[in-house]
Amino acid sequence: SDGKPLAFKLQAAEKTYASFELRAHNPGGHSSRPQPDNAIYQLAHALVRLQQHEFPLQLNEVTRAYLGGLASQAQGAQRAAMEQLAKDPHDAQAGALLSADPEYVGILRTTCVATMLNAGHAENALPQRAVATVNCRILPGTPIDSVRDTLVQLIADPAIEVELLDRYPEAPASPLRDEVTTALRKAVDIRYPGLQILPSMAAGASDSMYFRAAGIDSYCVTSLFMHPEDDYAHGLNERVPADAIAPSLAFWNVLLRELAASP
Repeated sequence: SDGKPLAFKLQAAEKTYASFELRAHNPGGHSSRPQPDNAIYQLAHALVRLQQHEFPLQLNEVTRAYLGGLASQAQGAQRAAMEQLAKDPHDAQAGALLSADPEYVGILRTTCVATMLNAGHAENALPQRAVATVNCRILPGTPIDSVRDTLVQLIADPAIEVELLDRYPEAPASPLRDEVTTALRKAVDIRYPGLQILPSMAAGASDSMYFRAAGIDSYCVTSLFMHPEDDYAHGLNERVPADAIAPSLAFWNVLLRELAASP
């Protein structure tokens, strides 16, 4: 709230990206002759069941280290929850408290959420087709196919098709290498000397997934500092603070030169 950064994240792991389509079909008909079987209602019931489901709490080495380090910057119940999860990754109460915050739920659990809907073909006709896109961000070590199986079980309607749209790599975490952390320390220090650098797992996805899946250590960093509530990534109002651009260029200048000079 005071504009001072809490920590700098070094992304060494990320969740697997997977989008599924849920499809309901129906013979349709005229809207003046409604039938009990309606593709939109059928799909809506399935989405409500998805909304009510919470994937289990699941932390790894990276997320436990991240929460343990960030706890020193947090306050009150949130701080206590972070410290507890760093010690006991199965603490349901601490997990529930942090999961209520959009900033942390993505690193604690696999998540699946409806993002797009498409149904019907005319306002005076019963829908013959209803489609929902469900985007999942899956924790490392959890197979994509197992998440699909979970969706099928949740929906509990064999008439609704569940199809994986694209298969992205399932990638492991990268080890923290000395040449990376040393170069990053120098780059961070030019603006915020001594700022804590924390290993982190991205709730989203990056190009690093392809390198990690191929056995190449990969790391993601950003030179931008902003409040979490100002992050509208992928939104129509996506933006970054204008006064962050010049310091970002200085950051990259140091980081890239240091990495290029390392053996």
